[in-house]
Amino acid sequence: MRVTGISWLGVGTKDFETTLAFFTDVLGLEIAAAGGKVALLRAGPAQTVEIFGEGTRGKALTVPPVAAFEVADVEAARRELEAKGVELVGEIGRWNGFEWLYFRGPDRHVYAVKRTPPAGWEATA
Repeated sequence: MRVTGISWLGVGTKDFETTLAFFTDVLGLEIAAAGGKVALLRAGPAQTVEIFGEGTRGKALTVPPVAAFEVADVEAARRELEAKGVELVGEIGRWNGFEWLYFRGPDRHVYAVKRTPPAGWEATA
């Protein structure tokens, strides 16, 4: 098996409206479908984030792991997150061309933004 990206991330939340606003207004994800305290968001080609509010079947199954969202510029993402009042966790990490920054969502779950180096990085890892 070879993972090539995030195809789906399920996020269970106690505060559906705030979490949905966080993913759409702060992270800029687009709603693909929504209804009944469930929302499916587009995160990239063939990549989705699904939010499950209280009382939905999926909430109990989506104990959130840390997920990283690919961005072109981690420093610019940091500035945007700070400007929107998002709690950052630590500083920007750097290793072998990768960059990442952890942050907390409205339910205190930890996520990250990440930049993967251009093709060929595997040879230097």
